[in-house]
Amino acid sequence: MLRRLSDVLNESTMGFLALASLSIGVAPLLFKLPHGIIQSFNIANWLIIGLFALEYGVNFMLSSNRYAFALEPWHLLDAAIVIAPLLFLIPAASHGARSTPALRILRLFRILLFGPRILRSLRPPSMLSPIAVADGKSQISILRSDATVRSKCGWDELRKWLAAPTNDWIHASNLSPEHLKAIALALGVSQITIETALLESSFPRIESGPIWTAFTISLPSAEEVTHRIPVLLLISENSILSLSRHPFDLRRLHMKASTLSWGPRCVLHIIGQVLTRHEELAGRMEQMVRQLEALPVIESPESFFRETFHLKRLLSTAKGDLWRLRGLLEMLADGRRQLPGLTPDQRASVVPLAEEAEYLYETIDNARESVLSLIELHLDIAAHDTNRFMRLLAIVTTLALIPAVIGGLLGMNLGEAPWSVTLGQVAFGTLVLTLGVLYTFMAKGWLR
Repeated sequence: MLRRLSDVLNESTMGFLALASLSIGVAPLLFKLPHGIIQSFNIANWLIIGLFALEYGVNFMLSSNRYAFALEPWHLLDAAIVIAPLLFLIPAASHGARSTPALRILRLFRILLFGPRILRSLRPPSMLSPIAVADGKSQISILRSDATVRSKCGWDELRKWLAAPTNDWIHASNLSPEHLKAIALALGVSQITIETALLESSFPRIESGPIWTAFTISLPSAEEVTHRIPVLLLISENSILSLSRHPFDLRRLHMKASTLSWGPRCVLHIIGQVLTRHEELAGRMEQMVRQLEALPVIESPESFFRETFHLKRLLSTAKGDLWRLRGLLEMLADGRRQLPGLTPDQRASVVPLAEEAEYLYETIDNARESVLSLIELHLDIAAHDTNRFMRLLAIVTTLALIPAVIGGLLGMNLGEAPWSVTLGQVAFGTLVLTLGVLYTFMAKGWLR
């Protein structure tokens, strides 16, 4: 509910409301308006102030770091916009005091607060820094080989593990840039590799090193279709460290018994989880495609193209991830790429994952082709309707042009004209000419 309110009360909406309140506040200062209009302006202004208060409260509740949210300069401006009108409700401010120059200056100051708010709504969204992390505290958890999970671990425990890696699976999310730099130095991994892997636009890939191999993968969210969690796996033969910008609960991973070494076992298990999420995503995408296919083509809603282009982008992203993941799994299966701890005899365990990735890739690709066909069909229908309307407009314009031209050439007074024609004859000739032109359009099929 709060997320929907936040989406409705977005920057564009609040900028428009700020512009409306600015206009409402300036108009009584420039013009002498009737009392009824001023009262209507006051009611509308208080409604806008209430919406600003609602927008501030909703975003404050959704923020993971509310202290930083409250101290952010633009949010301080929003708080001032909400608090300034409340000064007029102070009981000590009588009707006579409210007309004093001080309160008039306060009223003007409240109006001027909306100017920067309008400019803020026009600013493009800022891009994330390559090493930007989500708001909130870091989360570190440990999964041991006996399938027990320890959550709420601290940075000190992770630092000890970096100094002497054990056969535990350490996962850390929402780390600060300083912590990421310390991890890169401790493990001898390039800091650029870590920064790039944690971007939302990262794609599956393997980068081998002397000791540690970096495996980057994107895990589709189980709750939100559009959300992907980039995960960086740093693997050695018996140790694994995973990093992500967003929380990732290791307790949801149910490790099965296997003869593989701990590092490859963890990697192949999380790859299996990724494929399972992609399978769920493919099922939801196919359901959305079937719902779009059920829409009447003639009665295509206005939101159709927005939904289909959004769906096409999701399918394209999933298709690209599965294509790269399939290639990596095939290279691991035939020995072209190496995974620490994965012996040649154990490469057969990668083959089923590669086959599943191939199947999901084809499923996503078929769904994407269906969406493209739907978009093309609706575009053709829309273009056909537009061409038909333009043809009708051309026919009506041409038919109306005939009597207009004849009337302009002959004038309105036929009695004084040098030729002996009557009004009835002119009207009949105009009708015949109009019918002739109309027949020409009908013969060309423009009225079908």
